Amino acid sequence: MRMSKKVAAILAGVTVGAMGHTLAASADSFTDVPKDHWSYEALDYLAREGIIEGMGDSTFQGSRAMSRYEMASIVAKAMQKGGGSFGDKAVLDKLAAEYAGELDTLKKRVAAHDKDIQELKEKADRFQLHGLARVQMGNDNGLKNDGYGGDYNNRFYMDLEGSLKVNPYATARFTIEKNARFRDREYLTTKVVRNDKSANNQPYIVERAVSGEDRDNANNDANHNGSISNIWVELALGKNHDWYTNIGRKWNGIGMQNLLLGGQVDGVATYHAIPKGKGWWFSAQYFKPSADWSETVETVKKNADGIYEVTDTRHYTNRAPVAAVLDFWGPLGKYVDANVAYARVIQHTLDENDLKSGFYSGARNFFGLDLKVKPFKDLSITGSIVKSDADVNKPYNNWAQNGHANRDLAVKVEYKGTDLNKVGSYGLYAKWVDLGCLADLGHDDEWATREPTGINGVRGWYYGFKCVPWKNVEWETMYANLTENTNNSWAGATTHNRRILRSWLDFHF
Repeated sequence: MRMSKKVAAILAGVTVGAMGHTLAASADSFTDVPKDHWSYEALDYLAREGIIEGMGDSTFQGSRAMSRYEMASIVAKAMQKGGGSFGDKAVLDKLAAEYAGELDTLKKRVAAHDKDIQELKEKADRFQLHGLARVQMGNDNGLKNDGYGGDYNNRFYMDLEGSLKVNPYATARFTIEKNARFRDREYLTTKVVRNDKSANNQPYIVERAVSGEDRDNANNDANHNGSISNIWVELALGKNHDWYTNIGRKWNGIGMQNLLLGGQVDGVATYHAIPKGKGWWFSAQYFKPSADWSETVETVKKNADGIYEVTDTRHYTNRAPVAAVLDFWGPLGKYVDANVAYARVIQHTLDENDLKSGFYSGARNFFGLDLKVKPFKDLSITGSIVKSDADVNKPYNNWAQNGHANRDLAVKVEYKGTDLNKVGSYGLYAKWVDLGCLADLGHDDEWATREPTGINGVRGWYYGFKCVPWKNVEWETMYANLTENTNNSWAGATTHNRRILRSWLDFHF
């Protein structure tokens, strides 16, 4: 029987000796096998075919004896190569029969290793972490107005998001957010005015400043102090597992620009593609926004000794309403997308005779409409409007600005956009807003210009750009020129202009 070059090379390799554990391109990689060695041609063929390997230190170590398991490994690799002549197959069959026991052992070892690797991969996939770390600087003259504090200009920030896969259709998720401020003027300072007068007939004013040690703690920044801020479960329900449902506390946005809702909520929401809806989806939601706010009122009176003392302390909580929402979104032709939402307050405790109880605005119904037009490949224009039935003429709304306090408007123009995997990608945007204080269910807007300054109306322009200087790193700079109102009229004494310049780097991981 005539043997081909491949079988001859295999048998030559057996005669020479050893095989190792790391791949080599050819015998040229073996420093201890000179080209004039009698086995060079056979070893070079075996190495190029991937049948024999070196020892990992650029040597072949052909002087030591080859074990039967090493020989069996060579035979197995040769058999995996396939092809060849009838003579090749006959010789390999004989070699396979000779080393059948070792080959069987090797197969079992490989199967065991594959199982271990698969189990390890499944365990690694069950728990995942991702998020971003932000370095941000800026200037904001709004921090100086009306005694309001702020912490969104100069800070180190991290958003850590984790998930634990329970089974193929259930995942538990959580978020941890941390703000670390590094500018002294952004310490939170509040002024508390007591009800009674002091001896010189002036109101009692109590300054309450937060120290550097306390400014990042839970009492002053409950959602950004490094504790777990959101916990929810994602489920894929239904016969086809296509009813995507969230249950728990999480950040939620409704509308293309999150005007109707953009903040933390407690509740349940399910999302489903409309059958034969040509790309349209709907969502049904039931939740309470985490937009409660509270205050403490102290009554101070002069006692018999002429000393002022606190005679009564009352705590009031203004709770956000429990709401139900229907939300629909999808394409209107090739160049237009739409979002239509309706929210109904189904639990409301406002008592007009007790202005300190219940949700502050008295609104029952909320409507939202968004349209996004893409006239060109890299250009999009998004317009959004939100309207509530809050009555601005009611006594409990007399603090709100006149006119359109129950309406939000926003128009955003975007050119191109960033791709974290594409270095050099960039985007430009401009946004105009006219935001009332009684139009939405809750807000935590993306640039923190409505919060935490406590204003009750914002209008003006934002301009910004973003780019990807390095993979998974995004640089964004934003400038805003806004008019804010803190009284009952845009022309009121406390209306002021706000100028904001911020720049930040986001490191995604």
